[in-house]
Amino acid sequence: MKRITKLICAMAIALFAIPQQADAQFLKKLKEAAKGVVKEVLTDDNAEQTTTTQPGTTTAPSTNFVTSASGVSVGNPAAQYFDLQFVEAVGNSAANTVTIYLKATAKDLNYANVQIGNNTVVGYDTDGNEYKSNNYALAKNLTVGLPVKYEISSLANVPSTVNTLAVVYVGWYINSSKAAKGGNLSTNIQLKNVPVKWQ
Repeated sequence: MKRITKLICAMAIALFAIPQQADAQFLKKLKEAAKGVVKEVLTDDNAEQTTTTQPGTTTAPSTNFVTSASGVSVGNPAAQYFDLQFVEAVGNSAANTVTIYLKATAKDLNYANVQIGNNTVVGYDTDGNEYKSNNYALAKNLTVGLPVKYEISSLANVPSTVNTLAVVYVGWYINSSKAAKGGNLSTNIQLKNVPVKWQ
């Protein structure tokens, strides 16, 4: 009887041990296969995902630029959510500010309280001088197919001798998962070769 009990115990232990060992081997092989797939995705030139190049640094996907009739190139990283059009940049020579106007049109969904250029605007002139926004822009609702005009927060301390802004970075925010990332300019809307009309 003792021998049968020992045999049953040994078989029970073996039954529990075998699947655990098989699971461990399966998981190990799965992990190795996953590494190969991740390497393929990271090295694929057509991959649209962000890839890690060094610990702590990431590379964002490149932004496609569309040149408007006025010659301004618009890079819109939020293109899957809304279309964007440059309207004009108006300089106030008395206040030394430049205010940029854009039109945004929602693509597939309506969005409430969308912020474009809300105190996260930085511009550079052709000499490399930096200008930052000094106020807040209003949030607006975006409706599919209906263009909405945005007056983004003004750039401060811009001399009236600046006729062109080489590049302007504009922050945007729909919700916490759909927004420009602070400190990462490549996630901002980019405007290149912006002519300034002074008044």
